[in-house]
Amino acid sequence: MLTKRWLVIVACALTALTVSQPVFAWWNTGWAYRVPINVPAGASVNSTVKVDVDFAALLTAVGAVGTFDPASWRVVRADDTTLAATQEWTDMVYGGASDPPGNSRGELRFILQDAGPTTYYLYFDVLASGPKPANPQPPINGNFEVGGTGTQSPPGWSATKANPLFDAQVRPPDIVSVTTDGATVGNGTPPKLTDGTPYTGFYSYLLGARTNNEPNGFVGQAVTLTRSIAVPATNPGNLVFRYRVEGWDASDNGASDFDYLRVRLIGSTTTTLVGPGANNYTSYPFSPNKGLNQASNARSGWGQYNGWDTDTRGIHHAGMTLARGSEPWFTVTAPLAAYAGQTITLEIMARSYFEYRSWYHIDDVEWSVVAATLGTPSTRVVTPGGFNAYDTTTALGSITGFIKTKIAGQPFNLDLIALNATKTAIETGFVGAVKVELLNASNNSGALDANGCRNTWTTIQTLSPNPVFAAADQGRKTVSFQENNAWKDVRVRVSYPATGTPTVVGCSTDNFAIRPATLVWSATDSDWQTAGTTRVLNNGLANGGVVHKAGQPFTLTATAKNAAGNVTANYDGAPSVVAVSCALPTGCSAGTVSPGTWTASGGTVVSNTATYSEVGVISAQLADATFAAVDAADGSTAAERTIPSASQTVGRFVPDHFELSAANVPVFKTFGTTACSPRSFTYIGQPFGYSTVPVATVYAKNAAGQTTMNYAGSLWKLTASSVSQTYISIPATPALTTVLGAPTVASNNDGTGTISVNSSDTLAYTRPPSAPWPAPFNANITLSVSVQDASENGTGQGIITTTAPAIFNGGGSGIAFDSGNAFRYGRLRLSNAHGSERLPLKVPMNAEWFDGTVFRANTDDNCSSFTPSQVSFSNWLRNLNPGETTVTAVNFANGQGSIDLSAPGVGNSGAVTVTLDVPTWLEFPWAGAGPLDPQARATFGIYRGGQNMIYWRERY
Repeated sequence: MLTKRWLVIVACALTALTVSQPVFAWWNTGWAYRVPINVPAGASVNSTVKVDVDFAALLTAVGAVGTFDPASWRVVRADDTTLAATQEWTDMVYGGASDPPGNSRGELRFILQDAGPTTYYLYFDVLASGPKPANPQPPINGNFEVGGTGTQSPPGWSATKANPLFDAQVRPPDIVSVTTDGATVGNGTPPKLTDGTPYTGFYSYLLGARTNNEPNGFVGQAVTLTRSIAVPATNPGNLVFRYRVEGWDASDNGASDFDYLRVRLIGSTTTTLVGPGANNYTSYPFSPNKGLNQASNARSGWGQYNGWDTDTRGIHHAGMTLARGSEPWFTVTAPLAAYAGQTITLEIMARSYFEYRSWYHIDDVEWSVVAATLGTPSTRVVTPGGFNAYDTTTALGSITGFIKTKIAGQPFNLDLIALNATKTAIETGFVGAVKVELLNASNNSGALDANGCRNTWTTIQTLSPNPVFAAADQGRKTVSFQENNAWKDVRVRVSYPATGTPTVVGCSTDNFAIRPATLVWSATDSDWQTAGTTRVLNNGLANGGVVHKAGQPFTLTATAKNAAGNVTANYDGAPSVVAVSCALPTGCSAGTVSPGTWTASGGTVVSNTATYSEVGVISAQLADATFAAVDAADGSTAAERTIPSASQTVGRFVPDHFELSAANVPVFKTFGTTACSPRSFTYIGQPFGYSTVPVATVYAKNAAGQTTMNYAGSLWKLTASSVSQTYISIPATPALTTVLGAPTVASNNDGTGTISVNSSDTLAYTRPPSAPWPAPFNANITLSVSVQDASENGTGQGIITTTAPAIFNGGGSGIAFDSGNAFRYGRLRLSNAHGSERLPLKVPMNAEWFDGTVFRANTDDNCSSFTPSQVSFSNWLRNLNPGETTVTAVNFANGQGSIDLSAPGVGNSGAVTVTLDVPTWLEFPWAGAGPLDPQARATFGIYRGGQNMIYWRERY
């Protein structure tokens, strides 16, 4: 059921709905609003006062914001202390007619307890003031709006029924198909759709036999509905009620048979208002048909449906004008003068006669009605001494508190409090609308006034509509805010009254920040060593893609956004790079990201001086923990104050350059070998290598010269082909040549590595093919080792080079030799030999070196060695033929020696050219046309003559 608490009907007379101060004490401080009810002169005690009330209009009149609370209405007597004993309000009736529910207007009724003229008060409130309990006073309930569907005895009434088959209940609007027993005639053929709509409002009372046939054989009072009425002693007025008759049965004036409705007033006398005893059928029909016989074409009677005084042809016989089958409401008005000052009984009885159904609806019973008017509504006014604001979690009763950091674009609640006159406690009685503003409190140059405000604080926003302190708020009201921009320093200002010139103002004692919800950011550059926005640095791959040099500036761009994803144009912070983790190479440690210097514009901050100290790929976030610094001491957590961002991949970073250093002291092999001794020089043109190869340490560096320890694993790109070796000799002539193999390159997995020169590398000074011959010199040889990483070469990026190569030069004297660094231009000379064919022959051989002027015997050569296989023969002459002499030995020591030939034997005299295949550094242009191996003529069968002797032998 719609609980309609009788409310409305008088002509509200809101002639001057302007707010005024209450004249009398306030009935209950829990209620914020009231309006006087002006009861006119002549209104007696026990009169029914009736007035229409539009609560929405009343709230507007007092400037209140909110929705009317339908449970809040209370009628208070003239003493403004006591509730009227009997009162009701319904939102289903307004202006004497049915009215849609839920529109905050309706009809108010109450029983007058103080003679007029007098003033009662109607108190009411809004839902925002907190829930109010239902009105505890009993209703008049003459319209049956209290009780609900199916109630037999609704409040204010008492009902009995003789048999359960009869109807005796409150009913809502319904259209019911009804049939009947008994023979029907005329229009009486069942079933009939009957109208159960109340006269006004949502409910009426049903009694009689609608749902069921009357019990078989039943004759008598089926249902009796009664209530007591205290009639005013003076000006008693009238009783008015409405009823509807429906069915197939009949009765007539003066009859006592069949079905009829009887309404009586029972007091000092009994007055029948409706019924056979009243003899008023044609004015107030009390049965569906008039007559005591079945209807025919010549008379009215039972068997027709609501035939009234018509016969079966529809012709009236008693002068009535009601259409046959119609279902009208009848209004009865009866004076109460005969019962003035009495408490009487209103009796409504339905009689039944076991055949043909009949039933009745009763609605809108009222008596002694007096029309009242409404005066000017008012608000309970308590002027506070000031205001403050704090978080809703602040302890109850507190007059100060903190406001923690809030997020732009996200609703947040604060509690506003009204302070008492001395500002020592909350003023719990304050009600009224206030103006609430958020202020930009960053400029504190203005003086602090008595309200805790400065005139240099400017308005950010003003809440709309104005918040309203209701009585239930008890001086502390929760208000919702949403500010879409970001502010570093905000305060709340509360002003009262909300409109016009305020008389009470207060600024929050605590300031707070409204920070952006998030930072949306990117890392970019112009090229691999220049900041800019051309390229996005989000390469997470170990090979290929965009790279940037470690330690070189790149650009960070961060845009602050609110919770709705919109830019907060006021943001001008300086975020830090946080949550940096190394993603590449595997097992790496993150370096240091410096965000550089930020510049702000329109909610976006840009740094063109950001750097990262390491190489590889990182995952990082931006965070600004300083924007909300004003909340550092108010309990706001670091997470609440910090503007976060999503984590992003940034990279890939590569070394800015390489630096190398000598890791050992290399040593050359004098004479190109360590297999002989002593050694003191090396021939020009003779290859020589290392007894201890050079080893360099390579360092991958950032732009600041720090080692990038993550240049390792999959990011280590140096190979043997990355290495460059440069030898420099003093003197520069003869030229130094090299034969170099692939060096060994190894990573230490810490941003450093080693480069070892190939142990098979050889060097040699170029040997001139012709004079002038180089003078001897001491070699001063320097080796420079550098690297380059060309794997990143491409648009916007290039080759990572070495800025400081490893230098091996023996501290300035050149790379050391293990047995001397002297170099000589040398040759090997063979001398002609002759002797008996019967004896072996030695072909002399001598090592020589050029001292700058002449060739000298090189007695220091202890390392050159030759084998018979290096000797060849050619140009055989006379009787000497191939194979007749062979090399038996080649002897060489201290720079001299011989090629020993076997004796060819008797008869094999002759000559042969002997050639020794020597290393290139011992060749010489003997014939003047280029370097040649040394040759000599070995002659057998010729010996010295000129002396008389039998045998001559030369020994060498």
